[in-house]
Amino acid sequence: IIKKGHSWFQRQFSSKMAPYDYDFSYEIEFATAIAAAAFAIHSVEEADLESENQLRDGTRASMSKVKTKKDDPSRPPESRQISSKEAEGSGEHAMWREPARWAGSNQLERTRSRSPDAKTDAWEKSAMAKLVKRHEKVNSSIIAWEKEKKMKAKVDMERKKRELEQRKAINLLHYQNEMARIDHIARGARAQLEDKRRKEESQ
Repeated sequence: IIKKGHSWFQRQFSSKMAPYDYDFSYEIEFATAIAAAAFAIHSVEEADLESENQLRDGTRASMSKVKTKKDDPSRPPESRQISSKEAEGSGEHAMWREPARWAGSNQLERTRSRSPDAKTDAWEKSAMAKLVKRHEKVNSSIIAWEKEKKMKAKVDMERKKRELEQRKAINLLHYQNEMARIDHIARGARAQLEDKRRKEESQ
């Protein structure tokens, strides 16, 4: 992957950046960092999928456990049988005691049936909080990497700009010196030619 990225960036930027001695290792580092970020995001997505599967399996197991307890024929009934002595008691007292006992039994059954759901909800909230935290951590890493690389690119650009300006100044000075040298040689040659012409005319 790195070799492929190197050749691609070299084709894209060789013609434009060659005069400035472009550093292709920076582009290789860039491609490698992008690949690392993509791998991190992919890992988080896999963790999300695994958490969803665990949540689904946990919910099914909890519901199956509740159903098994409810349908188990060997499980003793929640309410006890009324003894003959109790049945012979006050009619009014027995009439009010029976609904109270059934109400307590139903309330206990509803509490037991809701208990797995409450545990599942708590586990789901905890898992979602962990997922959000992981996403935020990866996103923060990407943002920090982006800022760092942009700052480095800006610093490199300013440095190359200064180097280019220095080279331009040096090239201009060299050009001016070369023009002055050519003018000096040309003036000397013309002076010699003029002097030779005068000597020939005086003979």
